[in-house]
Amino acid sequence: MRTGAHRVGAVAGALMALLATAPAALCAAAESRADDASLLYLSSSDWERQSAPRKVALAADFMRIFCTVQTMSAASLADCLDRDQADGAVFERAMACVSALSGSR
Repeated sequence: MRTGAHRVGAVAGALMALLATAPAALCAAAESRADDASLLYLSSSDWERQSAPRKVALAADFMRIFCTVQTMSAASLADCLDRDQADGAVFERAMACVSALSGSR
């Protein structure tokens, strides 16, 4: 009897620990997916939900991959994307922002 009670207690304790950590694990998984995001895959609404530092990081990543001559800072690109409310993929808007700056020089 005593061994059965210990097993039930151990299982209950393990389940309680699992239930207590599940929300944190879900948040970490969601954050990880957000970190894996790229400007290439963001919609306009996804872009608007990003924090300012995250927008600059996404812009810097875009510039590193797609711009061989970086005439625009990542912060300037993020600002351009914030000001440009055109319907369309954020990637296309980013290309337009960079092209506009390159064409004006």
